[in-house]
Amino acid sequence: MNIQDILELIGKDANCNLVPKMNTNENKINLPDDLKYFYEKYESLELFSNKSYAIKISSLDELIPTNKKLFPEDDVIWEELEGDISNDWFLIASSEQLSQYISIDLSDRNFGYCYDSFLETHANPEDSAIIAKSFTELLERLYESGGDSWYWLEDFEPYGDAYDDFEI
Repeated sequence: MNIQDILELIGKDANCNLVPKMNTNENKINLPDDLKYFYEKYESLELFSNKSYAIKISSLDELIPTNKKLFPEDDVIWEELEGDISNDWFLIASSEQLSQYISIDLSDRNFGYCYDSFLETHANPEDSAIIAKSFTELLERLYESGGDSWYWLEDFEPYGDAYDDFEI
């Protein structure tokens, strides 16, 4: 399915809230084409807000480095994260009440890949599962899960770990 088709399907679902673009925020970040399309047309998206596994797709203003969202500025973790690949991961989706976050990689290495960034495991080698290879795939799989589970914790074979083939 392409980005337009999945967004059209989601837009018709009463359990989802696809918010049309209202402001003229300018994108200053290099984004994958499917994500760029999303932000040209929409502000944000809430999937299944009435379900246990509701999740919100970040607005363009909320598309910030995931590390900045999850770790306080004065935390000692910043020393460990210096030069880490997670510095190129941006917060694409969140379910804050469940401490569940999803990052999208905006580095050249894995441009557009999406990672499980659960609060307790974010940026940990061997705990940073690649759960989608594009924003479109992420949306499609989140939508198919119906808000009943995190699809990557069910019958899903991850594409590996974000840190695979990366020297730490």
